Amino acid sequence: MKIKLLDHTEVDQQETINKMFDDNFYYKELNLDKCLSYSTLKWLLKSPKWFEYMKRKKQTDTQALRDGRLVHTEILEPNKYMEFTFVDVSSKNTTKYKLAKEKYGAENTFTFKEKYMNNRISTAFLQNDACVKFLKGSETEVGQIVELDGIPFRGKADILNREEGFIADVKTTNDGLKDVELKNGEIKNQFAFTIEKYDYDLQAYIYTMMYDVPDFYWLVVDKTTTDIGIFKASDDTLAKGELKFQAAIGLYKAFFVDELIDLSQYYKTGEL
Repeated sequence: MKIKLLDHTEVDQQETINKMFDDNFYYKELNLDKCLSYSTLKWLLKSPKWFEYMKRKKQTDTQALRDGRLVHTEILEPNKYMEFTFVDVSSKNTTKYKLAKEKYGAENTFTFKEKYMNNRISTAFLQNDACVKFLKGSETEVGQIVELDGIPFRGKADILNREEGFIADVKTTNDGLKDVELKNGEIKNQFAFTIEKYDYDLQAYIYTMMYDVPDFYWLVVDKTTTDIGIFKASDDTLAKGELKFQAAIGLYKAFFVDELIDLSQYYKTGEL
């Protein structure tokens, strides 16, 4: 099956999926000039101008991204985790660390402090039988590229089980996993607000469409307490994600495909 990319080139779907195991191919060659992703739709929902800025901006390796890479790799790709280099230094500004980074690459070089801090989170996940159960019989870090509403999308599922029909996404949170009583007496977990805050409902909808599975789960570790939360995306949550998807795609087509609106003239108006 052929997929038409945003730059109008065509690629073989399965050949492209096979190449996605290589992070350099996934992030650099299959870049945002060629296909959209969950992250880019989040930018669009924030603002078409923000989407354009972030698309052109050189992505920096923030501490949050580094921490996330360590946790995900230790849990989902332990063989790759063993290839990381950990340096016993007090600071990344030391000569020892800089030499290691030059030799092994910034994306593969970490401090012992980073290792120990994130190993605490990974260990909490891997010692929890309910979390580990999702890994049994499943594939991890599974790439996918498909067309949704005529637009090419790329993605990687943390945990995919085609036989049981689910995707599970490993998340960490600083927001907590406390149950909160609302004014109407309803009890809601704090992570429900995190889903809305970071548009995780959008991700859940996109991934169930991309991989053609009905169920989506979040496997969450609280960074402070290492408490575990396992939450299934409800039909209502997936419906909210679908509405966000439609809104984002509408913005993308209006501004960047049909060019109905000059981005420099974009503004919001109303009576407040």
